[in-house]
Amino acid sequence: MPAGMSTATSSAWRQIQREAPAFEACTFYHSVGLPSQGLVRGYWDLRPTVDAYLGGFDFAGKSVLEVGPASGFLSFHMERAGAVVTAIEPPMERLWDVVPLPGFDMAAWREQFTRDIQGVRNSFWYLHHHYRSSVRLLEANPEHLSADAGDFDVGLFAAVLLHCRSPISILEGCARRVRSTVIVTDLYDATLGELPVCHLLPRPNIPQVDTWWALTPAFVVNALALMGFPHARVTTHHHKREVDGLQIPMFSVVANRH
Repeated sequence: MPAGMSTATSSAWRQIQREAPAFEACTFYHSVGLPSQGLVRGYWDLRPTVDAYLGGFDFAGKSVLEVGPASGFLSFHMERAGAVVTAIEPPMERLWDVVPLPGFDMAAWREQFTRDIQGVRNSFWYLHHHYRSSVRLLEANPEHLSADAGDFDVGLFAAVLLHCRSPISILEGCARRVRSTVIVTDLYDATLGELPVCHLLPRPNIPQVDTWWALTPAFVVNALALMGFPHARVTTHHHKREVDGLQIPMFSVVANRH
């Protein structure tokens, strides 16, 4: 199939298949080692800490719905661990839930952001072909994922909810397609305490429009309980941010229906 072509399967979603792009056209979100290029650094290096990042979950024999795979580092890791992975990305025209910041040049930002996202999506397909992967990629609105997209054992939201205007809507739209377990990993801010808090981050004087929330683990636990996943465990861990080498605290919630 020619590069960029898609297979339409529903009015609500479509499966994407692409040829491998050139390495130079790729922006890698997560650091990865490649035989021909060596270590390719992304924004985050999850290689030594990926199991903690995913809540210590055993993916063997599970079908997984991953929301927002970026370069696919987690997708391909779960596949190697024995999972059958379906990842979903919103259509480019859906990107992104942008903070309504007064006086901000939204058109210029969106033009640059679209180029950046395309580079990340290129890196997904570069790695997909490199690994000879069977990970399936769907283009769909995660808030309204239709039943014919399938049902899955596990749903994964890895550093996704903080970028969404309505985290509850994203969770709800996909969780109804999940039979057993939802895993949410996000940034951890211990200063927010133990309450189910969704703290609004943007400020009028800070030109940042793509990160909305700092969520507490209790917020995620409570939200998932409302959606039928009442049995949850919470872990905290740290991961390397490449730009400054800092170990950034994050949390994972692994919540089950039964």
